[in-house]
Amino acid sequence: MRRLAFCLALLLLLALPASLVLAQDGDTIVIRGFGNIVTFNPAFTNDGASYQASNLIWPSPVKVDSFTGETIPGLTTWTVSDDGLTYTFTIQEGAMWSDGTPISSADMKFVIDATMSDVETVWESNAALIDSVNLIDDRTYEVVLSAVSCTALSDFGAFRFLPSHRFAADFSDFETSDFNMNPDVSGGPYILEEWAPDEFQRFRANPTYWGGEVPIPFLINRVIGEQSVAVQAIQAGEIDYTYFQGDLFAQILDTSSLQYQAFPQLTVNFLSMNWADPTNPQAAYDDAGNLIEQAPHPIFSDVAVRRAVAMGYNKGDILETLGGAEGGTPLIGTVAPSITWAYNSEIEPYPFDPVAAAALLDEAGWTINEATGIREKDGVPLAFTITYSDILLLFETTALVAQDQLSQLGMDVTLNKVEWANYIQDVYLGQMYDATPMSNSGGTTPPDPNDFMSLVNSAEDVPGSGNNLASYVNPEVDRLILEGRTTPGCAPADRATSYYQIQQILHDDVAYDFTFTPNIFQVMNARVNGFNPGPSWVFYGYTDHVAEWSIGD
Repeated sequence: MRRLAFCLALLLLLALPASLVLAQDGDTIVIRGFGNIVTFNPAFTNDGASYQASNLIWPSPVKVDSFTGETIPGLTTWTVSDDGLTYTFTIQEGAMWSDGTPISSADMKFVIDATMSDVETVWESNAALIDSVNLIDDRTYEVVLSAVSCTALSDFGAFRFLPSHRFAADFSDFETSDFNMNPDVSGGPYILEEWAPDEFQRFRANPTYWGGEVPIPFLINRVIGEQSVAVQAIQAGEIDYTYFQGDLFAQILDTSSLQYQAFPQLTVNFLSMNWADPTNPQAAYDDAGNLIEQAPHPIFSDVAVRRAVAMGYNKGDILETLGGAEGGTPLIGTVAPSITWAYNSEIEPYPFDPVAAAALLDEAGWTINEATGIREKDGVPLAFTITYSDILLLFETTALVAQDQLSQLGMDVTLNKVEWANYIQDVYLGQMYDATPMSNSGGTTPPDPNDFMSLVNSAEDVPGSGNNLASYVNPEVDRLILEGRTTPGCAPADRATSYYQIQQILHDDVAYDFTFTPNIFQVMNARVNGFNPGPSWVFYGYTDHVAEWSIGD
């Protein structure tokens, strides 16, 4: 009977995912995975689960400073020509794939040439300004641009070295090779050993890793889709690392066995107020490139109304749903706060001040009609609709809070909830709305202050396809955006001047009512040493630092 019981217990143990069997091993770290793998070839997907896993095996040419967000040397170092058009990269000496083949400049040329071929990859926009890739020697290659771009290093950072010797030289199997789903070679800190869809991926340390010895022999991505399960797993010690927004982190009842830090994620949230007539959306320019004088919005074309809205509802009430003051970071413009060198911290967000908001409206001639209780000016009532999708609870919360508190100022605010697909087509791209809560997110490439400038670039005011959903047109902002992207030398300190000015103008104009950036809590079990997260980790930045971690005293 004892032998039978032992056998049954062994069978149960073997039936468990490997990630659970080894969750507490002293030689294994368990990371929370977020979903099923689509492919291990990063050229064909940017979904979080695939991105998280492939980052552990395919090295980027550059790294990102955890605290400043600046691009720094990693597998390669580089120089830039005086005209800013040629970037020359040198691969670290001795870097090799786990099968003993040197990581070479031909590997990166293969990746970029594949992107510029007929093969459709997710990197096409990153290669838009690349004119050619030239091999200097086995460890040196140059990338030649057709125009100067200070976002070049951010663009290049999206590319990953792949072992070109495992693919056909003509890219014929780049999309179809079995290697994409079962890679047995790595240039990163870990080598894939096995994986099970929707369950786990198990990695072993790469003994040939160019970055040095990897202290933890095994790493497991354990797939946990449910947030509540992840909260339980990190508290129970079943996983060692994950991240949460503030509302979920607050559900962890006992943090004594955890180490954690919170940082603003690479997201800009805002309430967009349409500057143009929503019944007749038009592009900022005609086909000949001439500026179109668009009919203004009957209410939000008045800066006093936009400023009163910004001061008339409490963003703190929205943050309470994300965990209170630690749930988010106030925002003043299109530069994410985690890009510290370009964020203009001298600008104060508009405060919640309904008294001052009412005074602004009175001074601008928007006075209350005693019969209706609604403000009006020249016979036009201060009435508008907030259209939103509830794909994120945050959007619905923003709409509800704004409606309640702005109504108390004499604004007639109605709500219109629409299904996500219709929202994207009619509201975000179609520009047929009065006001709408929305966000833009980044984080798949090294962060750059230009990441969200499409929100205010007049060239993006194109109904049906553009990202400037507010129809904000300001030639000075356009000039500064171009200046920030093409600053000679591209030094962050020199570029920062342009972005500081942009943020000040956007704040004064109330181009959008920027609200806050949700905070992300980076959480690690206390048994792991070397945990030093920074603002630019966002979602998967940890993958650049797993080789710095160890377990034990």
